[in-house]
Amino acid sequence: MSARTAIAGGTRERIVDTALRLFSERGTARVSMRELAEASSVTVPGLYYHFESKADLIRAVYRARGFDRELTDFERPASRTVEDRIVERARLEFGRLVSDEEFLRLMQREAVLGDEDALQVGSALSTQWRERWQLVLAGSDDIDARADLEAAADAIATFLWGLFVDYLNHRDPRVDGRLTAFARLVAPALRAGGDGV
Repeated sequence: MSARTAIAGGTRERIVDTALRLFSERGTARVSMRELAEASSVTVPGLYYHFESKADLIRAVYRARGFDRELTDFERPASRTVEDRIVERARLEFGRLVSDEEFLRLMQREAVLGDEDALQVGSALSTQWRERWQLVLAGSDDIDARADLEAAADAIATFLWGLFVDYLNHRDPRVDGRLTAFARLVAPALRAGGDGV
């Protein structure tokens, strides 16, 4: 790695860290690119050298938080059955949601308030999340070849997000039981010999 590449990487990381701090304090819509540049000790053209738009910067912040990762071998459920895979992966994802609750609460608020950049990035990440769930389901030994994995992934992602929002409002400790019960409801429709989803 050249010295110039290392400096560019350090500048990019500094901008992302600054953006995360400012976005967390005030939201994405209330932070201008000029303000981000000044707080990051770069020029506005320098900021745009690293990020072509605010949406690109928001995506980088999400990436820094690990929200757009592909499934790694470590994260692929070890379980073989569809029900166990749903429970195993859902526990992992729910834990990640809770660990980043403040940031996710902020980004959800920004999207609800109509910030186009937050909406754009949120939509792309939602699509990636559902695609990862399709991969998790497809790896099950007992999955029916006719099962609609797209519909199942939509149902799982929607349930998880709803459970997370409910958890934020009530701090209900029964999350694990609810994840298990949900998997028990969904799995029969996806198993070979089931009715299919």
